[in-house]
Amino acid sequence: MKHYLLTLGLPGIVLILALNSAAAAPDPVWQNLSSKRGELPPPPGGSTQQTGAVVGDFDRDGVNDFILSFRQKAPALVWYRRTATGWDAYVIDKDYLTIEAGGAVHDIDGDGDLDVVFGGDSQSSEVWWWENPSPAFDKNAAWTRHLIKQGGKAQHHDQVFGDFLGTGKLQLAFWNQQAKTLFLAEIPENPRAAKSWPLTEVASGASAGAMPYTEGLSAFDVDADGKVDLLAYNTWYKHTDAKNFKPIKLGDAGGLIFAGYFKPSKYPQIVISPGDGTGPVRWYECTDNPENPADWKAQPLLDRDVIHGHSLQLGDVNRDGHLDIFVGEMAKWSGKDPGRDHPEAGAWVFYGDGQGGFTLRQVVVGHGWHEARLADLDGDGDLDLLNKPYTWDAPRVDVWINNGTRTGARGTGTSKSFHGPVGLQLYSLRDVFAKNVPLGLQMTRSFGFEEVELAGTYGQTPEQFRATLARAGLKPVSSLVDYNLFVTALDKVVAEAKILGVKYVGVAWFPHQGSFTEADARKAAADFNRFGEALSKHGMKFIFHNHGYEFVPHGDGTLFDLLVTETRPEYVTFQMDVFWTVHPGQDPVKLLKKYPNRWELLHVKDMRKGTATGKLTGSEDVRNDVALGSGQIDLAATLKAAQEIGVKHYFIEDESPTVSEQIPQSLRYLESLAW
Repeated sequence: MKHYLLTLGLPGIVLILALNSAAAAPDPVWQNLSSKRGELPPPPGGSTQQTGAVVGDFDRDGVNDFILSFRQKAPALVWYRRTATGWDAYVIDKDYLTIEAGGAVHDIDGDGDLDVVFGGDSQSSEVWWWENPSPAFDKNAAWTRHLIKQGGKAQHHDQVFGDFLGTGKLQLAFWNQQAKTLFLAEIPENPRAAKSWPLTEVASGASAGAMPYTEGLSAFDVDADGKVDLLAYNTWYKHTDAKNFKPIKLGDAGGLIFAGYFKPSKYPQIVISPGDGTGPVRWYECTDNPENPADWKAQPLLDRDVIHGHSLQLGDVNRDGHLDIFVGEMAKWSGKDPGRDHPEAGAWVFYGDGQGGFTLRQVVVGHGWHEARLADLDGDGDLDLLNKPYTWDAPRVDVWINNGTRTGARGTGTSKSFHGPVGLQLYSLRDVFAKNVPLGLQMTRSFGFEEVELAGTYGQTPEQFRATLARAGLKPVSSLVDYNLFVTALDKVVAEAKILGVKYVGVAWFPHQGSFTEADARKAAADFNRFGEALSKHGMKFIFHNHGYEFVPHGDGTLFDLLVTETRPEYVTFQMDVFWTVHPGQDPVKLLKKYPNRWELLHVKDMRKGTATGKLTGSEDVRNDVALGSGQIDLAATLKAAQEIGVKHYFIEDESPTVSEQIPQSLRYLESLAW
């Protein structure tokens, strides 16, 4: 990741050119599966009032499930557990509870699985959490229910977790609508035994204006200071000190509220849909100071008001790396008539172009949406839609699969033959990260990646960066560090890697003058063993990422062979960079098979056709990094061999100036692999 002929300057300009040059992604074709047709189990109990919905991998099998809440009839909660071919319904609270819309998930008791939160409606003064019994799941056994709040006013619409106080631990925010109060609840030391959670008022006396009541909650770093902020109704709240918050109101209209980057900018943009009422759906852009309400300028998304737009979600629906917006209207919200209140209820996706522009597409008319969720529901790496109506045509649950399930795929970049997992080396987006870390992480997650390899923490402490990654839904697996840091501050490298939670730490370059020599190789091997021994005491391994210069002829092989034989397998493993294996004239398939027990990670890259090989320079014009499958490297044979010898993690590293255009193409190529 150094010594390149093309220097990328002016961060942001490169990104803009790349985004503008990218071809428009095709619209997804939605495959609707419904309990009404028997494609999902019908919600048990027959309740005609369906309230909350949450999505999460509750059984830790790598694929999302979902939980629905009900009132009017028992059971209160039903878990739809994903199977190989569909979903199984588990009743996880058989009692009758009057649960309100909303819900949130988090590992509340710290045992490694996701627990779930819901709040009571206008008939209840309680907020509860349910303890996930993983792995002891039983269709006939309920999850244990615990109290978060009891007493006081009723009606608790929407919940969200975030470290809003900056303590390093997550808190739960929720609306108590009859109290007109936004509360923050801190998780007790022993949440299973606690009778309630300590509460802090974030805002009281909240006014809903033209809407029935305040609602909507989400978490995002609005002012780009590295700390997560709370968004609620029409306001974002900045933590100032102790347990105090400063409200910054965006406008009079309020409802469901989310933030994200629809264009390159220091600060994110914010979207508001009216939720339980009628009004405009707008996105707000900060023109100067995010703490000044006057500097937030509203822009409409639709040329008409949204009628009970009780579904608002953000995500990259068409997998082009740009954030999109989903909005859905309710078909029925009253109980007076069996028919629909709004027969023409719409559902739309606003496809973002990465520059603040949108293309509107209608998903369906007259279906009726309430608490829809945009998430990968079938494990194939793209975003699907979960929906259930509130009262119309209930009980009912629908899943809208994005372009159908890709057979055999288990996540982004995988196929029936190639299983991955595929992550991203964050150095690929270095020009974005140099200016805007949240945007870089959003792009990474929007492409569909979950695993990442690090190349620095962009000015944040290891603790801060790990929390930032977690908020973005990203898991750090490995980290590449400057060799001199290992030499001068080994203890610090080990300590920071432990904080970041990576499994592998290593280098991508060994400093040397002129050609790499036998003395260089022997010194490198000795150093790598020493570094690896220090890491092994904390359950980590040292990795060396080849860069081409190591393949100087030596004896019957090369100096890279000497590196392999002189390093201890229990301490040192290797990361093949496919580009930097072909560049010096080596065959990656033969090299993988020559050392089947030494390769655990792999950088997937392709080389422009016609690029000269047989060079030991370790440098090349970055414009010769091309989208996977379009170059001269036999990637299918390489990945097949890597999979056969047991490579554990694969990372796309794309150093080209058109990286944001090429990554979606590369993922589509990997997903097409078959052997």
